[in-house]
This record gives sequence, C-alpha cells and structure tokens, in this order.
Amino acid sequence: DAVDDCTTNASCGSVFPFDQPPSSLVISGVFDGNLAGGLPKMIELYAFADVSDLTVYGIGAANNGGGTDDQEFTLSGSISEGEYIRIATEETYFESYFGVRPDFTSSVANINGNDAIELFYNGAVVDTFGEIDVNGAGQPWEYNDGWAKRSIGTLPGDFDIGAWVFSGPDAVDDCTTNASCGSVFPFDQPPSSLVISGVFDGNLAGGLPKMIELYAFADVSDLTVYGIGAANNGGGTDDQEFTLSGSISEGEYIRIATEETYFESYFGVRPDFTSSVANINGNDAIELFYNGAVVDTFGEIDVNGAGQPWEYNDGWAKRSIGTLPGDFDIGAWVFSGPDAVDDCT
Repeated sequence: DAVDDCTTNASCGSVFPFDQPPSSLVISGVFDGNLAGGLPKMIELYAFADVSDLTVYGIGAANNGGGTDDQEFTLSGSISEGEYIRIATEETYFESYFGVRPDFTSSVANINGNDAIELFYNGAVVDTFGEIDVNGAGQPWEYNDGWAKRSIGTLPGDFDIGAWVFSGPDAVDDCTTNASCGSVFPFDQPPSSLVISGVFDGNLAGGLPKMIELYAFADVSDLTVYGIGAANNGGGTDDQEFTLSGSISEGEYIRIATEETYFESYFGVRPDFTSSVANINGNDAIELFYNGAVVDTFGEIDVNGAGQPWEYNDGWAKRSIGTLPGDFDIGAWVFSGPDAVDDCT
C-alpha cells in the first residue's frame, strides 16, 4: 500500500528509483580505535554513482546484537561517483589519527567492534554490515580495536562476509596514527587493488615455465604491502612466502615465475619477478596477501587440486577481469583443462 495515495512518481512518498539503482551508496568500512575513550570511531560509505541529494540516505547502528534501531542519522549534501563519506563521533581524535577531518559527526558512529550497521534509502534498509540481531564479539566479523573494509564493486544488500577484509580484533591497540600503524586502514582504496588473475603450469623441461599472474585494477604506489603464498598439495596455508616491490599502474599485470630462461622462451617476454613461490604444480592453490592478511585466493588451500574442477596440471587458469578479490569463486575463472599444453613449446 506504499503508493495508495500517489498520482505521480515524483510526488509520491515512496518514489520508485526510476533511473538509478535503489542505492548508489554502500557501507565500505568501519573502524573502532583505541585512543582515549576508544576513539576514533568511524562508519565509512562509498558512492558508486553520483548522488545529488544525500538526504534520501541515512544510517543506523544495531548495538550489541539488539536488533535494528532504525534510521538514526540522515546525510546531507551531494557526492560524486568514487568518493567516500566518513562519519565519526568527533573531530579531534579522528583528525589526529587519520590526518583529515570526518565529513559528518554523529552519535550514530559511537560503535564498538561488535555492532552492526544499516544503510537506509528512503527509509528502507538497502545495505548491512554485520548481523543486526547478533552481538559481534567473538564472531568472524568482529572489529573491536580494529577495522573492516569492503571490496569496492560489491553491491549493497544483505551482509556477505566474503566481500570484506578484517584487521582482526586488537589490531590497532598500540597505534596512534593510521600511517604508522602495523594494521593500516585502507583509507582511499579498497583492501586490495590487486587480484590473482592467472596461473600456468608448463610442460617443458622440469615442468617449466611456471607462473602466478596478478592484475591491478587500481594504481599501487608501493607494492611492498602485497605478497604471495602457495598452498601446495592441499596442505593448507604456508603464509606469505614472497613480497612484491616497486609500483604498478591500473590495468597492468605482474608475472611471477621460477626462472627466466624457459619463461622467456615460451612467452616471449621476461617475468616481472622470479621466486620459488611460483614453483607450483597444477594442484596447488594460491593466496594473495595485503598487509599480512589474505585478500584473494585461487583454488582451495586445504584441498589437493588433482582431479578437482580447478586443476590446471600442464595447463592454465585465467580470471575474468572485473571480478573482485576474495574467496575463491570457480565461476570467475576459465580453465584450459589438464594436459592442455603437453605438446607446446
């Protein structure tokens, strides 16, 4: 009965969003600090489309698993595609920690690391972080004295933990600024600007060449925050085994091989890096690390890939560019099939 008394869409109290998605904003981050009073605290939003009138959006915090508190704060102004909105409880500690002022201050951001967040559009919930009826303490999405950051490109809706990267509880306990912290909140970028984009297992001498390929969907000025690990034979994570260096521009690739000679003979170019981490067989999974945390995975780290749908023995796998980092999604990949390069030089 939402449009019972309406004669036009424009004048209706419940407007059908005719030329835009029901939400052009998403909840993109939460932060729970450890300065005096547990400050700074922040709810971050990201715009994937222009919004000329932000008053149609609002925020609510579901504290301690107590369920929705409905909309507690209404935004104002406008925002352009690709911009962020940061809502904090106060300015002083926020600016001291992050080096900039928040866009808004409101008690709605007085969150602890066990609180869920709801984003409202025209009074209806369109996005959620956490579980509103669950106290987050001890849950996989807990961010007490820490943070959570969403993969940009994931759409608003019900909470999907796979779309988020977490610092883990107590990650910022000894930190006084974001820049100097061992667990940096990725302020102006998604948690990973790289993805694992390909793997290759050759059949020249010694099973060469072997390759792990990465793709950058945003500029990265300092690649040392990224690393690679190979989970061999279903034996689980080996943690970060190789750290990148240098920088990369949006749209470029990084190729990591075990050696240069067979790689250049086969592909006609040299690899960007050589490392034993690329000594993979077609049954091995790969992990991409950002600031020590896993942000992307190819394959299943606890499963030997031999005979699995993602096996690439004497073959390759290639990711569909545009799919975002996160848990392994076999539907985002194209596979040559095993033994596809057996006779190739």
